[in-house]
Amino acid sequence: MPAVQGEIHKTSDPRPSLPDTRRRVVRLKTGRLPLRLAKGFEVRVQRLSKHGLVAAPVGARVGLARGWLRYGLPILGLLLLTASVARATTPAQVVSLGELFALAHDNEPGYDAARASLVAARARQRQALGAMLPQISITASTNGNNRRYNTMDDRTPTLHDTYHAHTGQLSLNQPLWRKANSVALDQASHASDQANWQMADTEQQLYAKLATSWFDLMEARDVVDFSDAQRDALKAQWDIARRGAELGAKSIPEAEDAQAKYEQADADAVSAVMDRDTKLAALEPWIGSAEGLEQPWLREDARIPDLVGDSMDRWVEQIDEHCPSLRTAAAALAAAEAEISKQRAGHQPTLDIVATYGNNDQNVGNFPGQQGYRIRTFTFGLQLNIPLYAGGAQNAKVAEAIALRDKARDDLESARRQAVMNVKTAYLGWKSGRAHVTAADVALRSARKALALATRGSEHGVRTEADVLTARQQMAAARRDRRKGSYQQLVSFIKLRAAMGDLTGTDADELDALFVPTRNDLDTVPTVASEAQP
Repeated sequence: MPAVQGEIHKTSDPRPSLPDTRRRVVRLKTGRLPLRLAKGFEVRVQRLSKHGLVAAPVGARVGLARGWLRYGLPILGLLLLTASVARATTPAQVVSLGELFALAHDNEPGYDAARASLVAARARQRQALGAMLPQISITASTNGNNRRYNTMDDRTPTLHDTYHAHTGQLSLNQPLWRKANSVALDQASHASDQANWQMADTEQQLYAKLATSWFDLMEARDVVDFSDAQRDALKAQWDIARRGAELGAKSIPEAEDAQAKYEQADADAVSAVMDRDTKLAALEPWIGSAEGLEQPWLREDARIPDLVGDSMDRWVEQIDEHCPSLRTAAAALAAAEAEISKQRAGHQPTLDIVATYGNNDQNVGNFPGQQGYRIRTFTFGLQLNIPLYAGGAQNAKVAEAIALRDKARDDLESARRQAVMNVKTAYLGWKSGRAHVTAADVALRSARKALALATRGSEHGVRTEADVLTARQQMAAARRDRRKGSYQQLVSFIKLRAAMGDLTGTDADELDALFVPTRNDLDTVPTVASEAQP
């Protein structure tokens, strides 16, 4: 096997140099290339002669093997350690909600498909317009002919002609009356509106789904933190109960009960981590790989104002005018109505202006002995086409269009009901989240007081360490519940705006102001939000 020799060289780096023991011979199965070890150091290796290695004595080959085991393996381990440390020290990327929307906007295939459908619909609209404009075409041909002419009369000699013929024609067709074409133009316009609203609805639904997954992931992260804290607290309580049982201050069943609670908390913590990883993977269909993604933290003193008002009927009344999914279904119904008119127009006559200009050149005549000719023709007129019978196919097309119109009408009603339900669900979800935040504020104030009392009591010997741990659990649970209620409010607001087609990147930027990049940026003494004002 070919061997490699090389040395570790110091590159320009202001840091202190490593000991000289790093300058070793490295034998690897590679060509001459530098291998980066760490910042400022590299390994330069060079292939040895294969014949030189084979011809070396056995002792020399053993020495080479020992050199590889002695120096090659440590260097390889250093390479792997450097790579792992680089991965470990790579800072996680904190992504805001607005950045998430922008990322999904550029990567989500469903939105790209809706955009392609809009381009196709606009192209069909141009096609429908083109059918009403003049149709102009040119045809031309050139032929080489070899003609032999024999008569039944033996006295007439056989004639042979070789000649060329050239023809060309310019044609124009301008529809004067084609009802189907004019209806098709209106239908294409409705279809373009449908694709436009469909794209808007896809964008809004994308934002709503992203926000739901985003805040679900935040909630799962909070559950992981709470589960870890609860597990640690129950572990401490178990230790207290076990020590108490050993000293006779507590019974063995109490210690076993504390152990069972700890084991359950440990299982809950593992389950919470799995749930968080599942929620993280749920973002990948929209944004691609979510590896290394970090979320910001909701401010402890975040005040979420009343963003929806006190009237649910006001939101419901705006559905017909603003809801993208409803406007999509309405445009589809209009296109279906136009399809009926287009198919019924198949029974009507059509009238076109037709004009042609032709040229026909030939070196000889059509019969032997004739001279060549050049013919110029120009025709102009009207062409009427009256359909009489098509085997019932046109009537069947009309019946099909009527059935599809009825389907589109039912789809519109279904879309309206779904939109009303979405608006009501989002509105009530906002109110529910606000109620949870209010209740969590009360619990948080109570837990803070209980923790202060337990801490002071523990210092004076009137409270135990278990009381302090219980108070900390209550505070952690209150903070978790408050964040959960805030997440529910924000998700409901986003869904409500998405149902109205009003959600934009500006809304996401305003919501991002409620968050801080890292946990260290949270207020150490949070201010409990008061009753939000409209």
